[in-house]
Amino acid sequence: MPTSLSARMQLPADPAAAYALLVDPDYVREIGEATGGQEVTVTVTPTDDGGAVVASHRVLPAELPSYAKAVVGDSLKLTETRTFGPAAADGSRDGSAEVTFDGAPVKIAGTLRLAATTEGSELALDAQVSASLPFIGGKIERFAAEQIERFMAKEESVAGHRLNG
Repeated sequence: MPTSLSARMQLPADPAAAYALLVDPDYVREIGEATGGQEVTVTVTPTDDGGAVVASHRVLPAELPSYAKAVVGDSLKLTETRTFGPAAADGSRDGSAEVTFDGAPVKIAGTLRLAATTEGSELALDAQVSASLPFIGGKIERFAAEQIERFMAKEESVAGHRLNG
């Protein structure tokens, strides 16, 4: 049974400015590096409906518990894809997020929502973490969910710095 993940990131800007940041390749690269990524590559592909697909690939050192490191080795190669739909009248956007790991039977997939708040905007991620490994899958799912929450907290810090100048 997959592990649920719910994470929120506050952005000190209106949804239009927050979206512009979230699809900026330099920002996405900075996030990849700030979360320990190496060999970070980013592609941003605008969609016909006014949204975008943001894909980042990176290699992370496998700072994992021994039960997980035995499965993935000394490093993790991951691909994170965020897809944003068109802006609604209020500037909000719905989308999806997916993280896959090369060589590891772990996947994170869910929904994204960028919406206005009284202080700016919020990016909400609601996802499922699944690891198809007997006996240790649940432990790996919980560990991965904790890491995504930690990464989003780091991203919130970087985004706040960029948006506040």
